Amino acid sequence: MDIKHLQFEFKLYWKYLLRLLTIVAEGIIMTASLAALFILIYQFGFYNSSSALQNLGQWRLYILIAFFWGITLRYITKFKDIIQEKMIYLDISIYTLLFAVLSAKVFFQKAMEESLPYLYFFTDTLFIYLLLFVLSIIHLSRQTFALLQSHIKPSFLFLLSFVFIILVGSGLLMLPNATHGHALKYIDALFISTTSVCVTGLTTVDVATTFTHTGQVIIMLLIQIGGIGVMTFTSFFALSFMGNSSFSSKLALKNILSVDNVNGIFRMIINILIVTLIIEGLGAYFIFKEIEYILPGNMYEKLFYAIFHSISAFCNAGISTLSGNMYDPIVAHAYGLHVCIGLLIILGGLGFPILFNYLKLLKHLALNMAKMLINKKSYTHAPHIININTYLVVSCTAVLIIGGTIGYYLLEMHHSLAGLPIEGQIADSFLGAVTPRTAGFCVADMASLTQGTLMLTLLLMIIGAAPMSTGGGLKVTTVYVAFRAALDNIRGKNKVEVRKRQISEASIKNAFTIIVLYFTWMLIAVFGLTLTEKNVPVFTLFFETVSALSTVGLSLNFSPLLTTLGKLIIIMTMLVGRIGILTFFTAFVKNYKAQNIAYPKEDISM
Repeated sequence: MDIKHLQFEFKLYWKYLLRLLTIVAEGIIMTASLAALFILIYQFGFYNSSSALQNLGQWRLYILIAFFWGITLRYITKFKDIIQEKMIYLDISIYTLLFAVLSAKVFFQKAMEESLPYLYFFTDTLFIYLLLFVLSIIHLSRQTFALLQSHIKPSFLFLLSFVFIILVGSGLLMLPNATHGHALKYIDALFISTTSVCVTGLTTVDVATTFTHTGQVIIMLLIQIGGIGVMTFTSFFALSFMGNSSFSSKLALKNILSVDNVNGIFRMIINILIVTLIIEGLGAYFIFKEIEYILPGNMYEKLFYAIFHSISAFCNAGISTLSGNMYDPIVAHAYGLHVCIGLLIILGGLGFPILFNYLKLLKHLALNMAKMLINKKSYTHAPHIININTYLVVSCTAVLIIGGTIGYYLLEMHHSLAGLPIEGQIADSFLGAVTPRTAGFCVADMASLTQGTLMLTLLLMIIGAAPMSTGGGLKVTTVYVAFRAALDNIRGKNKVEVRKRQISEASIKNAFTIIVLYFTWMLIAVFGLTLTEKNVPVFTLFFETVSALSTVGLSLNFSPLLTTLGKLIIIMTMLVGRIGILTFFTAFVKNYKAQNIAYPKEDISM
């Protein structure tokens, strides 16, 4: 047997050995990730005895060791892929941190206690749990991202991601530490999880009195994940800590995240997370300033209220930790708070593409200003920075907010607004017009409003927010394109044009398709509710259904009265509304393959 043959045999067996070791490494890491999440849930979700806490401490150590050896083995077998990670330095830093924690706990415990006492935090329980949580999310995201490289339709995977988080959330809300000793039914836990992930706001139980701080933190996290998007978080961790990813997975993400090109996916995700963090951070600060001296409780409770409501408002969820929402006696006259909430709702409802488009304009203006001041150069014009989509969204949003505010004021000035100071009437009219466009915060008992206000609210709920936003509804662009196409058709004009731009036939077809599917689902859901909810006015059922389908969260105090079957109908409607009516049906329909056949045209009587 010659040397070349031996080299060939060695390379062949080495290749198989590396593949086997990779499988073993991934298996160890996956097991450790699931085990870490399990003990996290057990630690914070249940009341534990001293012996149970001691056992959890042992299990934390075993999981840390499993992570260390699994990641070490992965570094050895996939080194070439790992060095191509976008956040390789962060990956190495987390691995070093893992080694440091193990050193403090196992390898050099006595030496560190005697020589390096200031590093005691490495053995702190909360610090270890935080490390385990980060490791679990990173590596579970990598495995989830691998599904994109399969043949699963992006729309179906998008649907599955929301269903998975909803089911996990419902399980977490059933934990003993999540409620104040209430016997929470699973259907209610599922409903609250769905309304949080789908950023709707309809609730069958009082969030303020039913859930503990632990339960409310779970709800807040579900709102954040659902508002930004499950796949956005997953893709961020996966793309950050993976080497090369397939073109098919990037193409699937491009479709899910509505990115212009596959090379801009990671940057788009980073921008979404940064902008969200900045807006919600500023929102929490201003909310805290408004409630600092009016909300009872300690500093922690006030800070939690500010963070919770900033996230709930920006994500257009409309869930509050106060029983009366924005008309609770504690904050009913905090008009600055109402304005803050309204502005956060608007920013979330505009959508990330619109925010990024205006950031691009600000960047262009800032650079030009700097050049003019430093280099004394003339202004450089860049055409069409604000694209047609941004123009339509902002214009329609402004019309709906101004028109809605005026309409709400005129309809309620002698009713719910009577007796309020002028600033209160303006603030409540503003929030009353903004919140129906998928937020769910209410400044008055919805059942006490005039019929005209309810019809105005219903109309605003149907129209909804902007595409690629945290809001729902038909979307302002869909309604505008459909009305403009109908108007041009009446005038005998064949092309739909806006600001010297022609709207594509595909966009017009999508607009009418979404409208047809939206009202079809709405009618089917209302019909189902008429069978499950006896002796309930049809308008109440319509209002509840539209609120769920448009992910608004406003109710005529009917959600807690729903039967189990009624709750299931609303749960399904909220899910369909969040992922999009068109995306939902696309997930289950096989794509049509175009054929090179053209049949004779014929007109149909209308």
